[in-house]
Amino acid sequence: MASIESPFMKENVSRLLSRYELRYYQECDCIEYFITDKGTGEQISYSIVLSLNTHSKEIHVSRFCPELYKEINSKYLSAACFYLLIHHFGETYHLDDRYHISLETRPDTYKRFFSRLRDFHLRNEGLRLCGTAAVVGDYPLLDVNTSMIERKSLSRGDTPFQVYQ
Repeated sequence: MASIESPFMKENVSRLLSRYELRYYQECDCIEYFITDKGTGEQISYSIVLSLNTHSKEIHVSRFCPELYKEINSKYLSAACFYLLIHHFGETYHLDDRYHISLETRPDTYKRFFSRLRDFHLRNEGLRLCGTAAVVGDYPLLDVNTSMIERKSLSRGDTPFQVYQ
């Protein structure tokens, strides 16, 4: 495995991959990711969608709801998942460190989760009209092995970029 800058992420990415399989579906400048429990085969991810804006040099996190917090002994696995998927996305589109990460989330979610992801220096740039926090961070260009994330083929009846309620 390629070196991962943060020992914290190295340990937790390994834990994540020992329990879960990650797949993705790519369409144009968007990727939807899926997390499946290796033991049960159950898909546990709610909705994870990243999109690329080449004009603003932005990786936009449209949705990040991996549902890992509901699993037993899952502390830090959502952080490891975010880390791995951001690097996979950057590798897929051959991005460089001039790109940045953006997302909108509830202020409490920013405070409890995103502000603690030190590898990306995510910061709250202020509130939007709808009361969400506008979050911006760095995309660090690192040599992270993401080859274990496999392309998902759609099955009959599957729709890419589904929104689960």
